[in-house]
Amino acid sequence: MSGTAVDRLAALVGWNGRSSQRPDWSSLHAAFGHRFPTDFQQYVERFPPGAVDFVQVFHPYERAFQGDPAVYVEQLLARTDPANDIEDWYRFGNAPGELFSWGTVNGEFELCWELTNGSPDTWTCVVADIRCQTGERHPGGMVDLLLDVLGGTGRVSSLDYLREILPTAFEPYL
Repeated sequence: MSGTAVDRLAALVGWNGRSSQRPDWSSLHAAFGHRFPTDFQQYVERFPPGAVDFVQVFHPYERAFQGDPAVYVEQLLARTDPANDIEDWYRFGNAPGELFSWGTVNGEFELCWELTNGSPDTWTCVVADIRCQTGERHPGGMVDLLLDVLGGTGRVSSLDYLREILPTAFEPYL
């Protein structure tokens, strides 16, 4: 497959469209307190809110976020805050060294960036299982992680069970 990673992801999940939303990245970056990784920005510009079977990327234009960048960030931080009561485990938040959730798999695994002071394009992705207090680091960006998981490569062992449902397609929310 040629093109960008997000183009390869779109082809993999049968998505030929583009998002109708035009993100206000400066407002989203201000609400987040960081720039977003390039692949996430490309994803949001290509895909509307939706899911690929059990896999959901939290899209800033989902109805639940009311089109408000601050609500988007606040709700994602509130989603994982209870896990911060677990001692000797990852810390979720919005500061360097913390995990910020950008997606979920079946509400069981959080797909996160491990934030650093470095460029967002260098952030490591972590698949966090809060219930079992396990985490698996993925060396690529979020679109690379999705390509591995949805392509059934087996490189993300905690999500290898998803190979049983592949291939699957992107379904936009109505």
